[in-house]
Amino acid sequence: MSDLLNIKNNYSRIPNIQFTSQGGVAKSPEMSISQNENTNLVICYLESQARNNVSSAYSVSNPIYTLAFDDIENLKIVDLQGNIVQNVEFKKEGNKLTENIFVKSVNGSTLHKTIVNDVNTKSMEIVLKNKNGEIIGQEVRSYKKLDNDNAISTHNGKTYNISGLSTNVITVEHNGQKTIIDLNSKIQDTMDNFDGSHTNKNIDVAQREFLANSLKKLSGDLILKFNEEIDKLVLLDFDEYEGFYRNDNGVRKLQLSSKVTDDMTFLHELGHAINALDNQGYNNDNRWCDNKNYRSMRSVEMENLRNRCSNSLTKKILNKFTNFDFERKGYSSFESAQKDASDEQFAELIGFFNCMDICKMNERTPALLQFMPASTQMVYDVNAKLF
Repeated sequence: MSDLLNIKNNYSRIPNIQFTSQGGVAKSPEMSISQNENTNLVICYLESQARNNVSSAYSVSNPIYTLAFDDIENLKIVDLQGNIVQNVEFKKEGNKLTENIFVKSVNGSTLHKTIVNDVNTKSMEIVLKNKNGEIIGQEVRSYKKLDNDNAISTHNGKTYNISGLSTNVITVEHNGQKTIIDLNSKIQDTMDNFDGSHTNKNIDVAQREFLANSLKKLSGDLILKFNEEIDKLVLLDFDEYEGFYRNDNGVRKLQLSSKVTDDMTFLHELGHAINALDNQGYNNDNRWCDNKNYRSMRSVEMENLRNRCSNSLTKKILNKFTNFDFERKGYSSFESAQKDASDEQFAELIGFFNCMDICKMNERTPALLQFMPASTQMVYDVNAKLF
């Protein structure tokens, strides 16, 4: 029972107030208690609840999985009171697939994302609300493939007409302006190694088509952003990692593994490119995530997570964005590890805010939304200005 109540080693006895003989000044005795001391479990539980209620938003269950369909699973996480704080549900009706994502964050704000995929159409809606239920952000996207050559996409009321999909020269028309993108010149003819070095292996026709289709299935504004941020689309010569963004001596590369089939990975790497700011004349060491306010907010949120969350699995899930185990990863200091961790957070959120794909949801993105909502909102504001 004590394990279920989470009180075995996670409480301290409320002390009786004692007074010194020097003017009646209150003094608290030592708060430690022996594990073997015979204590009243009800009192211990109430003490634990009183203390945990202060940090109840940080006290959550491990992920709870239920089968949705095929090998897709729903994900749910609850707090101490049984309230749902993370919920990812999938639904299948014929060819129509729906994914609903709900997250309630530690500051009381909420995010609800709905994705619908139905053969040649996709749609997405994101609604962010503050703790008072007021809408503080909204994203609406749609994509429809009209035929083998043409598609139309919308984003927050703006329309993008896409043509040339049956070729490698595609055109995006928006607001009376046409942008022509020649993928034959965008796609690198040879593969790259894990470390970014070049190989002498030429890609074949099927591999070139794979890279081209990774871009063609995106909505128009995302294709335009790719064209602005990326010089070369590259195939990696290994499958251990899914993708990278690299600035190779001034050539901005989005590198993909041949096993990548989802838009989220592509958009995550595009997020790294957006973060790098190197299309604005900066070198590769300058990133938006170095913004002082963003770094300060992240620092506060990570300290709250470190000090108030007792769920070790939650911390492990979030490690990509916190690097709490920086020494094991080979960083010289926690501070040096934050440059990469904050970059990963930025890229993940750019991907999440724009991805219309139904895909297996790993635990890390909902956890990021729940435990780091203020810095998430800052990235959302940047994203809203970009697209």
